[in-house]
Amino acid sequence: MSGFKRLLKNSLSNIINGFSNVILGIVISPVLLHNLSKVDFSIWSLTIQVGVLIGIFGIGLQVTVGRFVALHLNNQQKLQKTMHQSLFFVLLLSLVCMGGIFFLAKFFFSFFPEVSETSTNAKHILILIGGSFVINNIFSPFVGYFTGIERNDITAGINILFKVILGTSILLLVHHGLEVIAWIYFAINTFNQLAFYILYKLKNRTQKIKLSLDKNLFRTIVVFFSGLLVWNIAQFLISGIGTFIVGKYSFQELAGFAVLMTLVNAGVGILGAMINPIIQPMIRMNNQENNHHVELLVNKLIFIFSMIVFIGVFIAWFASVHILGVWLGYQQATNLHIMFSLLLTAYLIRMIAAPYGLMLVAYGKQLSIAWLPVLEGVLNFALSIFFVRIYGAIGIAYSTFISGVLIMAVYACKYQAEAEYKSKLIFISFLIIPMMIAICLISLVMTQSEIIHCVIYGIQVAFIIVFIIFLIKQVKSIKNLLNQY
Repeated sequence: MSGFKRLLKNSLSNIINGFSNVILGIVISPVLLHNLSKVDFSIWSLTIQVGVLIGIFGIGLQVTVGRFVALHLNNQQKLQKTMHQSLFFVLLLSLVCMGGIFFLAKFFFSFFPEVSETSTNAKHILILIGGSFVINNIFSPFVGYFTGIERNDITAGINILFKVILGTSILLLVHHGLEVIAWIYFAINTFNQLAFYILYKLKNRTQKIKLSLDKNLFRTIVVFFSGLLVWNIAQFLISGIGTFIVGKYSFQELAGFAVLMTLVNAGVGILGAMINPIIQPMIRMNNQENNHHVELLVNKLIFIFSMIVFIGVFIAWFASVHILGVWLGYQQATNLHIMFSLLLTAYLIRMIAAPYGLMLVAYGKQLSIAWLPVLEGVLNFALSIFFVRIYGAIGIAYSTFISGVLIMAVYACKYQAEAEYKSKLIFISFLIIPMMIAICLISLVMTQSEIIHCVIYGIQVAFIIVFIIFLIKQVKSIKNLLNQY
């Protein structure tokens, strides 16, 4: 199979896998919103976000294992040692996480006075949901293994099956209350992860799982994982902390904000799913010392992402009222339309830098630039608290956009300075196109003039046509490049 076809297969598998989570959120969120009290739905949203924070460790280890498996595909002994050390590490890590969950459950909801009356029930739900994500972490090396051998279709198939089971179960039992839903989530999620282990064992029948310690390899895995962890925590400060901040300072808006973020995360997740498999071809290029090809690929991908974001943002602007209307009802859609558009734009723009980040992971140099996402995360956290207290939940969009644009300017300068292959596409992608998006969207939000709106729509359509032509050319170029590997 050619390099491009292999990438398409894995990207499609990742998108399908992502859709399993999206469909679950899209189907379940309105059902929960209409069948649970606002407080109970808020408890669900907060505990899921705690789970996402815990899941950061599993995602990091999954990527770590995937990279080392890809590096050692031709050396079964090293590959198995990677799996053994990863499992040893994740078990230690999971014990710490589980202890943290029980500790957190004692005081977490004291930050949200509106939840105090149901705090006992909320504690149980936090432990169950948090425990589900700990289980995900434990089995993450097996998911990472399939990523490393470029069989993302296997993980996608398993996840879809169990997400359908989970969604159906929640729909049938939603009237039994939030705690029953949490138990269902825990049980089905556990079987989902066990399926990965079973498939791994079927593919490696002769290999026994050992938890012995190889200090050198263990240290190598931990160091690489630590670099990713810094990135992932920073990402959480950018994309995940908003739920907690809205819950603290604008609790009445939390339910609506959490529902909107389900759709926002869907859009962001699709872009992430498209790009993540590119790390394996990057590793192969790097191993063959063709780093100039890696840079060429990154430049093209950044440009493609910027154009996709431009097109996606303005399609969403037109379609969101109808999508939200069908999903939540047109009354709520009218109120949430602008917030959704701004949130989606703020989070999508940041994804333009994703290919650059994946290049650093492929090189094993993610720590060299880790201070930038940390700086962005801290800045976003501070701005979020400031804007939410003044403007409410929509302040999350303001803070994310401001911090994202500022840091992306730094990314552009740093990448341009380091790159051997200089390209005008870097600044066009990182700065010019995001600013075009911002100016057009702010103009649509701030003015009620139909004439101005028509002018902006005309500009958008013209650019979309041009961008589609460029997209076709860039995809063909990437295809030719990847087919060499």
